[in-house]
Amino acid sequence: MAEVDARRDEIISACLRIARELEAADLEGAAQLLKLAEVIGTREQADHGQLILALAQIDRVKASRGGLSAWVATHLDATDGRARAIAESARRIGAIPELAEPLASGRIGTDTARVLTRTAKAATGTGIDTVTAVTQALTTAETHGVTAARQQVRALEHTLHPDTGREMIPRQRARSFLRTAELENGMCRIEILLDAVRATTLRSAIDLQTADWLRQAQYDQAHPLPDDVRTTEQINVQALVHLAEIFHNAPAKLRQARFTPPMLYYSPRKKDPAGLSETVYGTVVPQDAVESPEVHLLELDDDGIPIALDGVRIDTNPHTRLATPPQRTALAYRDRHCSHPGCSRPTTYALHAHHKIPFSNGGPTTTRNLTLLCAEHHALTHQQHKHQKLSES
Repeated sequence: MAEVDARRDEIISACLRIARELEAADLEGAAQLLKLAEVIGTREQADHGQLILALAQIDRVKASRGGLSAWVATHLDATDGRARAIAESARRIGAIPELAEPLASGRIGTDTARVLTRTAKAATGTGIDTVTAVTQALTTAETHGVTAARQQVRALEHTLHPDTGREMIPRQRARSFLRTAELENGMCRIEILLDAVRATTLRSAIDLQTADWLRQAQYDQAHPLPDDVRTTEQINVQALVHLAEIFHNAPAKLRQARFTPPMLYYSPRKKDPAGLSETVYGTVVPQDAVESPEVHLLELDDDGIPIALDGVRIDTNPHTRLATPPQRTALAYRDRHCSHPGCSRPTTYALHAHHKIPFSNGGPTTTRNLTLLCAEHHALTHQQHKHQKLSES
């Protein structure tokens, strides 16, 4: 086998050397190159299928003392998760005679193998014939594609194990996340993992907006998108941002975000000779790049202290007890996070507007006399003031 593999590698290397010399207009050579890729891909899938068949026999005779997945992880340079998946495929479908030929032929890719494994797992112990369920899943995959087969096994799982189905969404919610990463060039990378229900809500909203723009362009000869938004991925991003713009401009009651007006899109410094603005997240952008400069414009004084929001003065009543929504917006821009030394909890943590000079001592409720503190450090600060008063008395 080693000699056969070495000879195959030599042939493939020779073909690739020839491929590097192909001209772009060589259609016959390009067709041969596509056939080469197909052969290599089919061989790779066959190797994976034969690995599953071999591991099934290894598991049957208990040849790996430390366990099948441990052997795969150690000898095949696989992560623990992938090793467990391969070992489970070997145990679930590797010993089914009806799958021996499809697995070894290269017709079954890794995605289809995983679907067949899930099907066998779902059918185990339910009274359903595992071989019948798996062969039906294989037929679906080969006829309608692996996506259709995956949907079929999901329906089977929900039907046979309704409790598992009901628990699926809470488990998915527990794994979901949204991460943001500020890049050095000023861009921001956002990564989202969602459960099926919330993903459907978000994706359908994006699809609806995208479809409307495309119809406008196709049937009305309209130009609803910027000139530099062309690809499907770019249109999806534009739709997601548009949904956020709708939220920002919606009435507070409709937004159901009660405490603070929407975070500012940007905060231009007055009389900036370079024409630059600063976003609420600290990124500098050209003022003319902001499409709606009139929305939530925060004006600063010469000391960089916010004084007006959308043309309305922020500090209107220094004698009131609680900070107003515009003041909270101004503080969110100015402080960015809890102002207690060493604390970086962001404004999304429902930070408290704390009076530097206590209100009970005549401290005004103004932007200059307010600072953001998280609940923990707000309580700590008041305790420190209380102890200080006791010690002074």
